[in-house]
Amino acid sequence: MTIKQTIGIKKIASLSLLLLFFLLSSSAVAKEWTIGVLALRGDASTQRHWQPLIDTLDQQIPTDSFLLLPLNLSEMKQAVADKRVDFLLTNPAQFVQLDSAYPLRWLLSLRSGYEPDNTTRNVIGSLILVRKDSAITSIHELVGKRVGAIAPDAFGGYLLGYKALREEGIDPEQDFTLRFSGFPADALLYLLRDGDINAAIIPVCLLENMDNEGLINKEDYRPLLNYSTNTSCLTSTPLYPNWSFAALDTVPDTLVDKVTRTLLNDESDAMKWGAPASHSQVENLLREVNQHPRQRQLWQDAKIWAIQHRFIIGLSLGAIILLVFNQIWISYLVRRRSHQLEQAHIHLREQKEALEQAQRLNILGEMASGFAHELNQPLSAIKSYAQGSAIRLEKENKNHPLLPALRQIDQQAQRGADIIRNLRLWVGKQSANSDTVPLSEQNVAQCIEHIWRLLRIDEKYPQVTLITKIDKHDTLYLPETLLEQILSNLITNSLQAGTKVLQISTHKAPDRLLIVIKDDAGGMSHSQLEQPFSPFQTTKTEGLGLGLVICQRLLNSQGADIHIENQKDKQNNVGLKITLIFPNNNN
Repeated sequence: MTIKQTIGIKKIASLSLLLLFFLLSSSAVAKEWTIGVLALRGDASTQRHWQPLIDTLDQQIPTDSFLLLPLNLSEMKQAVADKRVDFLLTNPAQFVQLDSAYPLRWLLSLRSGYEPDNTTRNVIGSLILVRKDSAITSIHELVGKRVGAIAPDAFGGYLLGYKALREEGIDPEQDFTLRFSGFPADALLYLLRDGDINAAIIPVCLLENMDNEGLINKEDYRPLLNYSTNTSCLTSTPLYPNWSFAALDTVPDTLVDKVTRTLLNDESDAMKWGAPASHSQVENLLREVNQHPRQRQLWQDAKIWAIQHRFIIGLSLGAIILLVFNQIWISYLVRRRSHQLEQAHIHLREQKEALEQAQRLNILGEMASGFAHELNQPLSAIKSYAQGSAIRLEKENKNHPLLPALRQIDQQAQRGADIIRNLRLWVGKQSANSDTVPLSEQNVAQCIEHIWRLLRIDEKYPQVTLITKIDKHDTLYLPETLLEQILSNLITNSLQAGTKVLQISTHKAPDRLLIVIKDDAGGMSHSQLEQPFSPFQTTKTEGLGLGLVICQRLLNSQGADIHIENQKDKQNNVGLKITLIFPNNNN
């Protein structure tokens, strides 16, 4: 064998020994098991009292390790539900409640008669006591007083005392002002000592244990209710089977057997264990105080009663359903009829308003027709006189100074005739052979300039500024003077309303031409904007309320439209925005 082979064999042997060491070490690590213990007097006291149990198990079962976990009532229940404990040690009442909900194995019970230090810890009962100097001498004098206990589901710390009080004709929930202090139980005696409560329901032997520990002087307290037993501790109730030791179903059977044998064979003076005691007495008590987990609840009783009387209940429910359905149907019919009446009322009101509007428009049409008829004759005469005078003067002197004035008279007479024709068009009074009204090209910019000069706005309203953004080529084909009549009406309204800045612009679209007029005269009210084209509605003292109506009707006669709204300028001044929408026939 070569030196290299020898070295290789030694390395393999060393690695094998190292691996074997780790395997043995890992197998030697003890598995840890948690024992949940009801911490009646707090975590520290629980650790001290039950540590001998842990020491015994660790000593007798060296392959496993045990850990003590103090818990209150609610924590114990949650720990079992979450399987955070492997064993549990608690009072028989909680054991019964937990056993009904979770798979537990009942292993052992503590022997209550064993008293190694003449202060029996391993008994369960309740003691009802007051301060020695209290004026309360009987149970019935507690009515209306403050009474303390550990928790509503505490066995020795409330339920046993609750049963004893019920047997004396007292209903603690109705007759007392209950105060539950929770764990540790020591707090109850401190509350009683300090006068925060008038009486306390405490577990048996708590008074003696705290006295031995120098925490209180038991002579400062006295029981209100005495019950004779063979124990050295004062009690107000019979004593019940002791605490139970149980294992969860997740614990191996071999370990359960080891733990059971260890505790049964334990000869130490710390505590004595025996076979599981009967819990029938505890279960009866839980039923009496309505705390048993298998006790029928109210809904269960109601269910049974319902099954027994299902025919009558069915008929009653059917009748109730029919009554409810009938009520719903009647309510629906009433609401529907009310809605119909409301809609009919609204419709009737709208018809009334429409009729009134039609009547006003009819009156307006008749007036306009009458005005047109009566004015046609004097206008024709004025036009004839002007033309005749102009012809006569032109024959005498072609440069006569009156000829321009006569021509202006002739033009204005013709303008008046055109306006009258537009009014007759508006009221629908045109003759049958006049359905084709001659159209003329009207330049928007020129029309506005003509109106500005004609109305002498610069003289009458020198404070008004006119701003125009109009393409000089924007033209419309309309009846003579129609555009001029509409614009002059709208401009006059703005001027009379007190505008300082008047803006007129045009905007082109493929099939439309828009003329937009903006002012800063304050705009219209909400009610005016709702019906801006109603006749005879005006805020002017001398107005008739016909200007916008005439404009709208004239525009509609040419397939155009008008839109009115309030707007704010850059200076936040409120004014009116009028948009004239013309079909673009400039083609």
